[in-house]
Amino acid sequence: MPYVLSVDELAWKTPGKKSHAIEAFSRALLAILIIIADNVGLDSADLVARLRAEHHKEGSTAGIDVIYGSEGDMAEHGISEAFKVKNAIKL
Repeated sequence: MPYVLSVDELAWKTPGKKSHAIEAFSRALLAILIIIADNVGLDSADLVARLRAEHHKEGSTAGIDVIYGSEGDMAEHGISEAFKVKNAIKL
């Protein structure tokens, strides 16, 4: 979800119609998170709220831990984003 925060920040800084497209992309990323949480039977509203709080902390690697049904440290589980994905999000 840190990527959602980055995309949101970019939308706020971008003038004109492009900001609406970027904001829509951010909502789509958030929808993916909600769908994953719902599909494994978690309370997506609560989980998203907790993840947002975690992602505002410096260096957070929190994500959905579907095994334990809560947020977890993805770095501890060896889960990371690909460099190409991060570059694509920076637009």
